[in-house]
Amino acid sequence: MGYIHRIKKNLILVYIALVLSMIFWGFSFVGTKICLVTLNPITLIISRLIISVVFLFALTTSLGILQAIKKKDLKWFLLLAFFEPLLYFLGETFGLKLVSSTLGAVFIATIPLFIPLAAWLIYREKASVLTLAGIFISVVGVLFIIMDKNLSFDASIPGILLMLVAVFTAVGYSMVLRHIAHDYSPLTIVTWQNIFGLISFIPIFLFTDFQQFQVSGFSFKVIYNLVVLGVFPSSLSYAFFAFAVREIGVNRASVFSNIIPVLTAVFAYFVLDESLPVFKITGILIVIFALTLSQSDNIFPKKNSFHVKSR
Repeated sequence: MGYIHRIKKNLILVYIALVLSMIFWGFSFVGTKICLVTLNPITLIISRLIISVVFLFALTTSLGILQAIKKKDLKWFLLLAFFEPLLYFLGETFGLKLVSSTLGAVFIATIPLFIPLAAWLIYREKASVLTLAGIFISVVGVLFIIMDKNLSFDASIPGILLMLVAVFTAVGYSMVLRHIAHDYSPLTIVTWQNIFGLISFIPIFLFTDFQQFQVSGFSFKVIYNLVVLGVFPSSLSYAFFAFAVREIGVNRASVFSNIIPVLTAVFAYFVLDESLPVFKITGILIVIFALTLSQSDNIFPKKNSFHVKSR
């Protein structure tokens, strides 16, 4: 009985961490759209990463919890940073210049469709029938969110392709994260990930944006949103997600990304005045139902099924 109680308590913490990470990521699409009004994509990304790295390095070093990277794992951290933030931020940020914040979030919600396949191919990690059913039902909800009452769909093809770059690099990120999640703390992983990511963006910034960089683009509104983006989605969301992957596995944790377009649609409605008609509300309800269904097999986990097996 004590074991089951401890498992349920840990599971609650995992769910809280996942919901918070999705809330922060859901707002990131809105915050990015606000910053893109006056900032170039690369300037936005490197500013966001500078804030994130300063925050994370100060936090981890002050608490004495920043772990050194083992020599054998350096390649995994470099690959992690290559997927996110490098390729992911390039795809997402440039993509959001061409599509709405809600539509961008919808594409990110398709990540769980590809992660179980990748996890099976690489780690032979099985996904339950309920998890798969929840994923596919959520797609129906996503379609309701992106279509109008006439079932018409209109979006920039380059924008869609860029968002797909973000989707597939996020899948790659999840696979690499699954490989090192048991050996390092979540904050250590995201700190080194963003440090390497920042280093990779410096030459890109110098080549593309440095000559036309203007301080005038950094209004109070932009700076506020950059701080929010740097501290919450770029730092805490990744740490919370890494914690969840370590505890319940990449398949179950990734399903929560279905909440992202729901939250983004709500944030965009209040902040950006994007419309939220009945069709989108219906889609939101379907996604919530799908998420509940996909997680129902976690209510009473088996004794040996809670933790993901180490490599």
